[in-house]
Amino acid sequence: MAVVAFIPGNATKSWISKMKVVGALTDGTANFLAIANSKAAEMADTYKDSGSSPRKPMLGEFGYQGGVVKKVNSGYILAVFSGGSGEQDAEVANEGLDWLYKYYGLTD
Repeated sequence: MAVVAFIPGNATKSWISKMKVVGALTDGTANFLAIANSKAAEMADTYKDSGSSPRKPMLGEFGYQGGVVKKVNSGYILAVFSGGSGEQDAEVANEGLDWLYKYYGLTD
């Protein structure tokens, strides 16, 4: 499951997102979209990569690795992947974020 989002401005009041099923939405045990959205929600509050915040996860968050966030001139971009290990998800999310950053000519 891949999710990308853009948070305009300096505070999370809204976001624009797109998701794509990569493989499967669920595997009979896990809902990959729910996991991805939990990672994105954590980052929308902390502005740190999912699973890396120094605070304890809040209700609805799980502290899972696999989402990355980057500050840009007009706000924040997030990339999240769910379906592998936390390390694998973070690696794929980083690739996606790097691609978005370069493709759209974003700046810090």
